[in-house]
Amino acid sequence: MHRPCFLGAFMFLVFTCFVTELGAQSVPRDEEAFTAFVAKRLTRELPGFTIQSAGKLTLEGRRSDGESTGQLSLDRVYAFCNRDARRCSDAIEHYVKGMGEWVQERSRPIEKSMVRLVIRQQSYVDQAKQQMGSGPPAIYSRPIAADLAVVPVLDFSRSIRFIGEKDLQRLGLDISGLFELGEQNLRASFRPLREVAQTPVANSFGRISGEEYASSRIIFHSEWKELAEKLNQQLVVMLPAPDLLLFGDGSTPASLDALRTFGMEAARRSQKPLSPALLRWTSSGWEQVR
Repeated sequence: MHRPCFLGAFMFLVFTCFVTELGAQSVPRDEEAFTAFVAKRLTRELPGFTIQSAGKLTLEGRRSDGESTGQLSLDRVYAFCNRDARRCSDAIEHYVKGMGEWVQERSRPIEKSMVRLVIRQQSYVDQAKQQMGSGPPAIYSRPIAADLAVVPVLDFSRSIRFIGEKDLQRLGLDISGLFELGEQNLRASFRPLREVAQTPVANSFGRISGEEYASSRIIFHSEWKELAEKLNQQLVVMLPAPDLLLFGDGSTPASLDALRTFGMEAARRSQKPLSPALLRWTSSGWEQVR
């Protein structure tokens, strides 16, 4: 089951199983009208909160006791609607339904077993931090390759969200321990790489899908060594979406183009595209293919 990813005050929810009457409605294209449209829908989903605009493509909800949802960015869902108007209503509904689930889940106690590591674009993480403003750190990240970063999250039953300083205190961890625990939990949830990534034949590429954290497999760099050797050190990977990893022989321009073309189309169709970068495996890490 795919679950949406909540990024604290800056979040976008992508995969749920709901379809409603929104499909029959006309979604406005103007940014201000779009923001008001989603605010109205969120108000119905969260009747205990007053949802209002908090800036360009940004919402914030407040309850009578002062509890805030934090600032909620609509940038990604708005961009998706501009790319794919036919699925815009579904994307908004995913966002709204996921928001309701997150508000309910965030009051649950957190446990160490919930810690995972995800791959996100560094530019996206930086923007999220900027949206959150000053105060205790609400997102931790480490660069891994190109414009990509490793980010610790909490995995709830129906959603995931970034881990902040207050969560660290509740978990009794320091930053180093947080990343180590996330890697440990992630590894335990994966099948061995050799079982899901067979060596692709000539002029083809493989894919790892059906795993919510498929893109996070690049964190385990050493596990790709065997496959890289079978491909004469020409292993390349692409992460079109968080739940999709493509890999293949990058020894020729034709094979790189084929992988890139397929990956770009997969990213275009995804409600949460991740990265257009091609990464080549080297003994010292992942390097972007220029």
